Amino acid sequence: MKSLSEAVRRGLAVLTIAIVVLACGITAGAQSNLPPTWVFARAYNGWNIVGQQANTFTFNGGACNYSPYNNGQSPSFFVFSGYQNTTQVFFPVAIVDANSAVSEIATPTATVQTGSSCGFSGGVLNAHTSFTLQSGTAGLQEAIVTQQQSAPVFNVILDKYWYQSVSALPGAPAPASIIAAVTGNANVGIVDTTTMPWTSYTWNGSKYVASAAFGSVSYTSLTVVPAPTALSTSATVAGIITTAATGGTLPASSTYRLAATYVTANGGETTISTDSASTATIQTGGTTATNTITVTSPAAATGAVGWRLYMTAASGSTGTGILYTASCASASTGQTVLNGVCAIGSSATVTAVLTGTAKEPAVSSAFIPTSASTSPLQNVMASYPPFTNTGAVSTGTPAYLAVVNLPAGYFNVLGRTVKMCGAGFSTTTTTGTLTLATLLASVPGVTSITPFTALSGSITSASTVNFNFCETWTTAATGATGTLEAHGWVNYTLAATAVSSPTQDNIAAVSSTLDLTKQDQLEFTLTGGTSEAIASGGAQLRQLTIEVLQ
Repeated sequence: MKSLSEAVRRGLAVLTIAIVVLACGITAGAQSNLPPTWVFARAYNGWNIVGQQANTFTFNGGACNYSPYNNGQSPSFFVFSGYQNTTQVFFPVAIVDANSAVSEIATPTATVQTGSSCGFSGGVLNAHTSFTLQSGTAGLQEAIVTQQQSAPVFNVILDKYWYQSVSALPGAPAPASIIAAVTGNANVGIVDTTTMPWTSYTWNGSKYVASAAFGSVSYTSLTVVPAPTALSTSATVAGIITTAATGGTLPASSTYRLAATYVTANGGETTISTDSASTATIQTGGTTATNTITVTSPAAATGAVGWRLYMTAASGSTGTGILYTASCASASTGQTVLNGVCAIGSSATVTAVLTGTAKEPAVSSAFIPTSASTSPLQNVMASYPPFTNTGAVSTGTPAYLAVVNLPAGYFNVLGRTVKMCGAGFSTTTTTGTLTLATLLASVPGVTSITPFTALSGSITSASTVNFNFCETWTTAATGATGTLEAHGWVNYTLAATAVSSPTQDNIAAVSSTLDLTKQDQLEFTLTGGTSEAIASGGAQLRQLTIEVLQ
């Protein structure tokens, strides 16, 4: 009986293992074979086609397709050309001749791909009798074009094997020359893993450039950009305001005040040009209600890649301009963060009155962060130099300490968690309180929310109040009605000593809704309350870091 019982137990154990193995097999088979989010350039370098006739580069149909091997599903591709959106990109081809003296890299000018034949023509300099065709970029151009060209960024990886393949190409071209010559896309990056730290390349509209980079424009140093010269109705070289009686719906005999800002590559924006001068205002014609207003571009400025136009309501006062996404040539290749940016040199035309709450910048952010890892959408951390001092601000009026423009969709990822920390000071006039708040606004748009506020304790006398803070924001809901869960703390030095008074946010719910799919603007403000005003010494945010935790 003992041996029978033991046999039964062993049989049940074997059956249990078989069931587990079968279950594991079913689970594994049900997993999706998803495409990779990164690929190796060398995986697209494995194809080669043996020439069949002298100086003939067409072959039987199907011979020109190749399936790369990657981590995940990678579809086969046509080895001589591909498409980025609707634009055809021809892939350089290495023609490796039996006579190495005539081997070359040729770029096709036309390709054919049908069920019966495939190949290319054009771009060949030498005669070739016995030859083999292979990638002229060691797979890099093919990998870039065949990636999913939509956000988030897909990366093409360079490793030592890619460099070895490049060295074996005809003429041994420099790897840097290949990287600089390939045709790219803003949604496909290049990462070189042979350097320490790794080098990232981003597309700047015409070529790939090595990071550090913000948006899609590389940088090497800090560039502070001043506000543009005041717009004017008088004869000036740039920034001229004129009207026309046709082409729009601006009412007759209405007076508007206009101003401009410069925009930098990373989405920074200067304060507005002076709008208090009489020459910064213009009146529409009095005969029709079909008027338009045109403003020529401010002059080119070092560090500026575009400009924005602001206009007040009719008879509006200084500082009340609304952002206008006016008709102009877009600065799309200069920066990828802000909306409504006109190219330097392009005029902007206003055809209709807009309403909204997209405010003129109260503080300049037109400089490059002191450090950043990649583009603003994906950065691990960015740190900023001191922002401009606000000067004196009256009781109850928010003093804008800092403004940071974020690209469209920055917070539009469920569970995205961002940590913001900083330090600053405020001079005060009397006893009272201060409130540090952080706002998020859709720009251009009509909505802003305040996910975080922290009220100080009582300030005992006119003094300098130092403060430091940390906030953590997590996206609770995405889309046009997105919400954020924001919490944190602020330490205020209320008695003019190094002893601080800590305070926390008093929020127990998610924020109000905001369209997180748009380009949003992060704003830090400090407001004096209970008879407290910011004194002539002003207030200033001396440090700010923004770190993506998840």
